[in-house]
Amino acid sequence: MKLSTTLLMSSTAMVMALSASASERQNAAGEQRAERRQEGQQADDATKPAATVTEAKASDSWLGNLGIRIIYENAVGMGTFTTTGDSAQPSWNMSYSILPSYVVDKKLKMKVGARFDFDHNVVENYASGNTVPNELQFYDIRLFFQQGSIVSLKTDAFGPLNKETGERSAVFDLGYTLQMFLPTSKASQISNKVMGLGLSVAGTFIPTDFMTLSYGFGVTKNFNQYTQQALDTSNFSAPLPSRAGGVEQLADGLVALGGSNLEWSVSHDLSLGFAWPVGLGDMGLTIGWTYFQSFTYANNTKDEFASVNAQAGRGYTDLMRGVFELSWDPIPQFGVALGWLVDQTPKTADNEDFRFPWWDTTNGADNRQTFYLDLVANF
Repeated sequence: MKLSTTLLMSSTAMVMALSASASERQNAAGEQRAERRQEGQQADDATKPAATVTEAKASDSWLGNLGIRIIYENAVGMGTFTTTGDSAQPSWNMSYSILPSYVVDKKLKMKVGARFDFDHNVVENYASGNTVPNELQFYDIRLFFQQGSIVSLKTDAFGPLNKETGERSAVFDLGYTLQMFLPTSKASQISNKVMGLGLSVAGTFIPTDFMTLSYGFGVTKNFNQYTQQALDTSNFSAPLPSRAGGVEQLADGLVALGGSNLEWSVSHDLSLGFAWPVGLGDMGLTIGWTYFQSFTYANNTKDEFASVNAQAGRGYTDLMRGVFELSWDPIPQFGVALGWLVDQTPKTADNEDFRFPWWDTTNGADNRQTFYLDLVANF
């Protein structure tokens, strides 16, 4: 959920935590913006729980074992409020996510599904990643298989209590998600991506009816036609992107762009969620932190022309994301969330200090922080 909240979709079933709800909503827009800022960073937050509180309440779907979630988000960047004149970087983005799924086994929380994400720039600036004004961008299609409870622990001492039956629910769930990424985005086309495969594992601790703590670990392997970014000119009618000094012709109709493709991405996700009933539905508060690490193919060589500071092997980038969100689910089939998200490198530009994860104090008008409003429907 976001007036700012990349993509994506992920694992483990949370029965009592609105942190799961937030994690799911954070995926699309936040990840997409992070990818553009990091020049193709394909940080994967697939470790996040896919079974939200809203989804759990709506388990008796109107469509039976079939289900569909629709997320509509408005996101406004920090640069909209911090600068004026030629240096202004106002940003208003709308994103849409459609997540159809089919429950294979309710007891094991097993399901298959897909995710389709769209991104629409409403207000742009000179740093926007689109190629035409107000462009509608389509992101990689994701297919997944998920088992939210391969390990489930219960105890009579504590844990969520079912007031109707007097029984306690599981205090710990361990689940996993397998994903396939199809190269339908422009970023994937530029990187000659054939496909991506992801595996994520997430553990959820639910000590009480109102609190949930989760940790997820995910890894994604990309398969690209080339280790460097290259374009087949026959696939494009618009002018080709170029780097400083001009593009390099690798072969007839094949142009190099001067960037290395990412082969591996690793993510670590922590989320703390609180939920409480109100007069109509439930409220929730979520605080999340995610750390992404991305590695290029091992194609960096060091020869007599390289800098003395150059290192051979893989290129490396990292990114952290902090999320603070307040959500409200008035009915099981509908939810609203308001919050902010910060995507930035963990350390400052001089590499001397660590940045604060949940508020941007060092990046100026770069729109690393976005404020978001999400509307979520479950059927």
